[in-house]
Amino acid sequence: MKEDGLTPIFNDFNTPGFDVVFLGVNLPGVLAAYRLASAGKRVAVFCADDFARHDDFRFTRIFPENMKQLPSVGAQLGQLGQMQQSAPHLCVQQRMAWLRGNAIANRLITQAYNQLAVRNHSEKAGTLKLREYPEFSFFEKEGFPHGILCREYRYNHSRLVVEWLKAASQKGASVGNFVKPVHAGGSGLLLEDLLTHDTRQIEAGKVIQLIPDPGVLVFNASLPNRDWKNPVRISGELADYILSQENEQVRVLAYAKNAVNDEQAVHEAFGRLLSLSRKDILPAGKPESTSTPPVKPDLTLPDYPAGEMNGRLLELFPEIAHRTFPDIWFPEEDNRHISQVFELAQRKFYEAKQTDIDETWFMELFYRFGPAIDELTEQAYQLMQTTRDPHELWQQSIRMYTSRNEWARN
Repeated sequence: MKEDGLTPIFNDFNTPGFDVVFLGVNLPGVLAAYRLASAGKRVAVFCADDFARHDDFRFTRIFPENMKQLPSVGAQLGQLGQMQQSAPHLCVQQRMAWLRGNAIANRLITQAYNQLAVRNHSEKAGTLKLREYPEFSFFEKEGFPHGILCREYRYNHSRLVVEWLKAASQKGASVGNFVKPVHAGGSGLLLEDLLTHDTRQIEAGKVIQLIPDPGVLVFNASLPNRDWKNPVRISGELADYILSQENEQVRVLAYAKNAVNDEQAVHEAFGRLLSLSRKDILPAGKPESTSTPPVKPDLTLPDYPAGEMNGRLLELFPEIAHRTFPDIWFPEEDNRHISQVFELAQRKFYEAKQTDIDETWFMELFYRFGPAIDELTEQAYQLMQTTRDPHELWQQSIRMYTSRNEWARN
């Protein structure tokens, strides 16, 4: 984690050999790297691109589709509860409306789910008749008369990846962005720093490639009515769609039921569900890339949904699966309930108020950086000696922080 982007990242390496080398980043892979490093293994994580540091909100789908899925719900609720406790600014419970057509089936599955929810200290679910809720009138007109109002988790995927990378680094893992394997021979890997073009030969006991979930697609949609506030889930022929309102747009997370589905086909199927035209469905940016390493990995690990991570890691790494999540919260703050987190955010805003930062922006930064907000605030006050523009103050503070702590190689 060097402040000078031209400094070879290999200078941080303290060993020429590793027990496990991860190529790429995703949420379960970075968690595995943290747990392996905590167990004393020599671990490295290399990514040919930069790490994403922006907000990237995703949602769980814990509420079961049918009775057969009920046995797995309790474990997922327990795991997500632990994840929320470890990072209450990045993982929060949120109500979601799941539009489902069969009122009797909705009532039966809700009653069964609520018995598990009570045991896991989660909010009970309830059935919906959309005609009784004016905010859902658009969806009712499109043929969705019934639904379920349940609690799911919203988690900041990219920020959790960065925070868990930092936690792995603190446990001794070597972490490098813009680092690409260019040659493999035996158990050796030749790495290239793509910014400085320096190279380093390392030994790798096991190579694990981390890839995005091929079944998750992200796009934006233009809807004629946006009176609804909570995320909405709709199940279609090709995918499950979760709609949320972010930055004046409707963001759609599509969980394809078949990972080889054509993206255009998923878009068109979504459009048919809500009577949308092609121009109403908009790209959300460049999709995550998956580079092929010059060595056949011992394992390829997809970006499993948050609720499934522990179960999947238990199968792959039984010796470390039951280790805890990295604790990335204020050490002196024991109460991590959502109301206490909000009160803490308010206190931190008043501490930063004299920099003239806008409260809405400050809250966005608090829920993105968590405990690092103290360092960002202190740096912003120091920068007031050079400028009084609050936007420039905080942008500089963020750049300095990410350079020191998040491998930002500018």
